Amino acid sequence: MPFTVLIVEDEALFADQLEMLIDKLGYDHLGTVDNSKDALSLIERVVPDLILMDIGIEGEYDGIELSELIHQRWPVPIIFISSQDDRGTFARAKRVNAVNFLLKPFGEIQLQRSIEFSVSQLHRQNTENRASSDEHKQREWKEDFLHQGHMFIKDRQKLEKVAVEDILYLESDGHYCRVHLPDRKYLIRIKMSDLLSRLSGQFFVQSHRSFFVNIKKVDGVDLQDNTILLSSKRVPLSKRNREAFLSRLDYL
Repeated sequence: MPFTVLIVEDEALFADQLEMLIDKLGYDHLGTVDNSKDALSLIERVVPDLILMDIGIEGEYDGIELSELIHQRWPVPIIFISSQDDRGTFARAKRVNAVNFLLKPFGEIQLQRSIEFSVSQLHRQNTENRASSDEHKQREWKEDFLHQGHMFIKDRQKLEKVAVEDILYLESDGHYCRVHLPDRKYLIRIKMSDLLSRLSGQFFVQSHRSFFVNIKKVDGVDLQDNTILLSSKRVPLSKRNREAFLSRLDYL
């Protein structure tokens, strides 16, 4: 999967330069925001692999305060970017345990090496922890699926019981999956292939590159618009998956 980078920078010209470098290095640019509120809102939806954080951003919190809030919930590595070279700012930044601190102005090579170093460190850490992580995930999933036909999904500080038969459809979003129910949806950090292996696979049929539909919840299919009707929701039906999907329906 692509390595995702979030840019938090309030200088438009500088933000453009960072975006071009991210694209040049082949990483996935998750987005660019210039204030703490939008940054938190974006991370709530998708947690990046790395954040390039300007310290002097707009909003209720500066970059250091925002990083502290982020690290209370997500262990995301952060590279600080700042034009402030005073001792106090650097001391505050050190307490956040950022992976690097770059002082403006800096060259492209300096930023590139800083990002690549952070990526290599994360890769090494992930490789070392993979065995223990896999074991933990297996144990976690066994605890989650306590009842046949149900699963427990973590939502903030609660575990909510969800009946598999109530799920309308699943939507893949990189490292994450959205679980759509009639009245709400959940965002969980798991690959679609892993999630499907935990569920009753025969119930969920692929309708599109990123969508798997609970075949028992289909209310109709719009063959002209190539959409599937599920309660009040519509899900795309691609030409590639159309024939196989329709073959699973009992129609005359």
